[in-house]
Amino acid sequence: MRLFFALNFSPEVTEAIENVQRALRQYAAPGASYPGPENLHLTLAFLGEIPSLQAEKARIALQSLSPEPMTLRFSHLGKFKQRDAELWWLGAEPSPQLSRLQKELSSQLIHLGFSLDNKPFRPHVTLARKVIFPSTIPQQKVLLPKPIEAFCGTVSLMRSKLTPKGAVYTELAHKTPNA
Repeated sequence: MRLFFALNFSPEVTEAIENVQRALRQYAAPGASYPGPENLHLTLAFLGEIPSLQAEKARIALQSLSPEPMTLRFSHLGKFKQRDAELWWLGAEPSPQLSRLQKELSSQLIHLGFSLDNKPFRPHVTLARKVIFPSTIPQQKVLLPKPIEAFCGTVSLMRSKLTPKGAVYTELAHKTPNA
């Protein structure tokens, strides 16, 4: 079972992110892959493939959290190198609430015996994979004319099932912010 923890978005925020994807698609060469609206999220922790018995520990970690309502501001684009192409993402500005939540989740997971990636946390939403630009890369203001504000706070435990058509994400459980 392949699991991760995420913040999902409202339909309005998802639509705003899709607008950035559409702008990116206008400039990128054919062949890039774009996550569908149902797969747009911000990953808090990726567990990867774990035995089904450990899924209950992941649920325990989720229920132990104290998420706060927060407004994230997505204001910049970035990319990671992927072999001969790039993965493009939409980045969130620093948020004390998001940092606390991610650290709390990581601490709970480590306490429960999970091993996590040691890379620094870079809060982002994946816009596209396998991106190649046939000519010049468009300026950020063309792709993201204004920042996107996203109200969120509900943490979801997600299952990722890989299929020939791409990943299918299913929410297994969630924890809402305390009022």
